[in-house]
Amino acid sequence: MLFKFTSPDLENTSIIDCSTGDVIYHVSTPGACLRARSRSSTSIRSFATHSSSSREKIDMTEPKVTSLIDNDGLVAAEIFWENKTATVIRIGDETLAGTRDLFDASCVRVLEDETLLPTRMEYTWRSTEEELQLLDDDSEIIGRYHPDCASDDLLPAYTPGSGNDYFELDLDAISEDEVVELFVSYLLMHSLRERMYSLCKMIHNHQVERATVPKSPLHRLRYRAGRSIANLRETFRRNSS
Repeated sequence: MLFKFTSPDLENTSIIDCSTGDVIYHVSTPGACLRARSRSSTSIRSFATHSSSSREKIDMTEPKVTSLIDNDGLVAAEIFWENKTATVIRIGDETLAGTRDLFDASCVRVLEDETLLPTRMEYTWRSTEEELQLLDDDSEIIGRYHPDCASDDLLPAYTPGSGNDYFELDLDAISEDEVVELFVSYLLMHSLRERMYSLCKMIHNHQVERATVPKSPLHRLRYRAGRSIANLRETFRRNSS
């Protein structure tokens, strides 16, 4: 089955079933907001100088939460973020300790041209600079990401950036109750892949410049970017410890 994302911003988009044209899920991530509280709860000094009924905004933001909402308006899953790390994931009535529980971090394989990240459902995400695929336990492709397509025929958009992203999923190979969790893991993998390979491109560009330019602050930036990639690829291993 083919699914279409209506926006390149996967934190705020709708997922359409291309066979029916119906929206099956909305992905929503409200902006962070500041909490307000009574000054009377802050300190004796503030209480002495302000009315107890006055209110102030304090530097405390609500955690960012990405919600997967079904077409009945019910929340099917939630991802709670700290910076760019998913620390808590709720799928239905189940609460997971973030990516540590969703993925099998102990079996991550980082190869020269691809990264293989197993899920707890015994599927594996295969990520390269050009592709994002979902594999079954026999390494057969059962899901595939199609970026920037002009239409449901998956032809590339004529103008780069003007198309939509699609996700193709073999529903005969998975059970219906796994679909929500697969979409959650897709959102996380898509974000991880973008960060990983944007850093790779940064390093490549600096390597080209380095061939003609003496060492400079760019050399130090390249070194830091290389360290960032190593740290990013080890994220799931660190979370599992």
